[in-house]
Amino acid sequence: MSSWTRELDEAAILATRQGWWHVLLFYLLCGLAAIPTSFLVFSQVFTNATPEHWCAAPPELRILGLEDQLFRNLTVPRQHGVYESCKSHYVDPEKFFDALHEIQNRSQITNIHELDYANVSIPILSDLVLAVRSNDTIACQNGWSFSTSLYKRTLVSEYSLVCDSDWLPRTSNALFWVGSIFGNLFFGWMSDRYGRRPTIILMIFLQVPLSIATSFPGSYWTYIVLRIFCGLFFPALYQLPFILALELMPPAQRTNAGIVVGMLFATGMCLLAFLAYLLRDWYYISLATSIPFILLYGFVFILPESPRWLVGRGRIADAEKVLRNIAGKNNIALPRGFLLELHKTIKEEDELELSNGRVPNMRRTSLRDQHIERRISNMTTFKPDFKRIAEINEEINERNSLLNVNNTTEKPVEIDENESQTSNKTNTIDSGVITQMSFLRRKSIQIVNRLISYEEDDDVFENKIMDDQNSEGDCKASPLDVFRYPNIRKKFLILTFNWVAIGVAYNSLSYNTPNLGVDDYLAFFIGGAVELPSYFIAWRCIERYGRRWVFFCFAIIGGIACVSCALVPEEYPWVTVSLAMLGRLSAAASFAVFYVQIGELLPTVLRAQAMGAASFIAGVGLLACPYIVYLAVIFKSLPLLIIGILSIAAGFTTLFLPETLNQPLPQTLGDGELFGRDFKILSCVQKEDA
Repeated sequence: MSSWTRELDEAAILATRQGWWHVLLFYLLCGLAAIPTSFLVFSQVFTNATPEHWCAAPPELRILGLEDQLFRNLTVPRQHGVYESCKSHYVDPEKFFDALHEIQNRSQITNIHELDYANVSIPILSDLVLAVRSNDTIACQNGWSFSTSLYKRTLVSEYSLVCDSDWLPRTSNALFWVGSIFGNLFFGWMSDRYGRRPTIILMIFLQVPLSIATSFPGSYWTYIVLRIFCGLFFPALYQLPFILALELMPPAQRTNAGIVVGMLFATGMCLLAFLAYLLRDWYYISLATSIPFILLYGFVFILPESPRWLVGRGRIADAEKVLRNIAGKNNIALPRGFLLELHKTIKEEDELELSNGRVPNMRRTSLRDQHIERRISNMTTFKPDFKRIAEINEEINERNSLLNVNNTTEKPVEIDENESQTSNKTNTIDSGVITQMSFLRRKSIQIVNRLISYEEDDDVFENKIMDDQNSEGDCKASPLDVFRYPNIRKKFLILTFNWVAIGVAYNSLSYNTPNLGVDDYLAFFIGGAVELPSYFIAWRCIERYGRRWVFFCFAIIGGIACVSCALVPEEYPWVTVSLAMLGRLSAAASFAVFYVQIGELLPTVLRAQAMGAASFIAGVGLLACPYIVYLAVIFKSLPLLIIGILSIAAGFTTLFLPETLNQPLPQTLGDGELFGRDFKILSCVQKEDA
């Protein structure tokens, strides 16, 4: 039986030949996938930022009323011109008060608390502190003072998460990815089992209030728990709208999905840097990146289900309804039953080609415009055979009647004497029960259609015939099917490795912003801004040169740029920044190409689950990102060196994947197994048939 790949491709073309609704829906889905998730992931770059800090002055010194910066100069040791963050000079309280008494005696004041230090010159007070401090250093015992020049307030300064507690922010970032590991598996399974639409809506209704709740943590451990729950929705909230856009769009516009999502994601990062620069307070940043997305609840009214998923579940009539609804909003009239008629026409064409000794051309993604016009003009409204339906129902009723008679007349028998008879009767009963369940299932579908769609009886009968006689049946694919098919398994493992490598590279470059030696806001904004041209370049390249070689080039260029940072002296920070931004540009472009590639290589019946499984494994790798960035304390360019090596490795492994440009989107497991089975590593793009 046909896998419906060509039928759905051509149906998508028919439904989107004109109009604006599918374009608006496409950008809404891409925006849903990109902007909220960019805020969700990277807001912690600013909320968890570590401002410049040093040991707070002892309480006895604070009565002097000196400024924090002066206390820092007097009490904090320096090495190579850099202030210590976690150590201070020891101040002997007895010597300090003895020195104060001398000042008191000179001022002829009987009570030391009546001494007005504002009238005492700063040099005298400074000499006083220098006289009583020791050259020995001790760990901070009176808390820390934080610079407010870059951040007014962060979670780190709020809860003093520095020195011995500096592991908590890194752990918070890592545990966010723990949540994403399990969330992506669950929502990927749910998407393939219950549909794209209900899964996306459920994530929206859960993610928005949880994001708002992170603004009111009460304690940092509560914040960590909330971030873990927020992590459940990334990257699922990024992937599933992308998958839905991929499955709704015609073949010529599928490339746009991955690229537009990437461009909007980069736009979200630039917007995040701008908001953080204006607000500079973790509380207001958290609110500004969560409350506006209450508007996402409006997707309940406009989000359609994926026609490809519906066909994979055997719901042909529902798939046609979605396509006709999109076409209707585009002012295109598609006749009822057009999808089934298209299926029959393509099936007849394939059988004709086989009878003529030719293999059907499965690479063809669409027909010429005039051929499509001729097809739709020749389509007739699907007319169900009501006589045959009545005969089927009559046969079912007779079978159920016989089953009831057998149940009432059956006598108990001895198990040891009539074992074979009991087995036969059990099989008969089981067969009857299964038949009855199938009958009840069809009846329930009719009732639901009547309640929800208010369809006429003719429509219900029509849908029953379309669903029960002309579909592939319910999809039973599971993540384990990835490993049962050799070609799918090979592609899955390569894609998973690439996801780990590029994911670690991209996220580590984003989190590594504070280590570049320039303003955090500026560096993060530049990082997002350089991604925008990268997506445009990738967009143009993959349309002409395909997915494999474009991914290879970007990954290699980005890897070499990051490795080169290790050769740049520290006194040239902008050279390091430039190379890191080139690596960021290449990593972003690689990721955009990768998302298009993985969506086109995996079959529809397994796409969300397989992407969820791959993301699960990639999420384990992403746990290392905060710790890779932390390696900068050993050698400032060490994180970039690791990132570069991973990127280069991903570039070479992608050459073992087949090209997907001008190829049909695989629908079934069989399609996925056959796709790219005999490709050559050094092969290039095959031109689309005329």
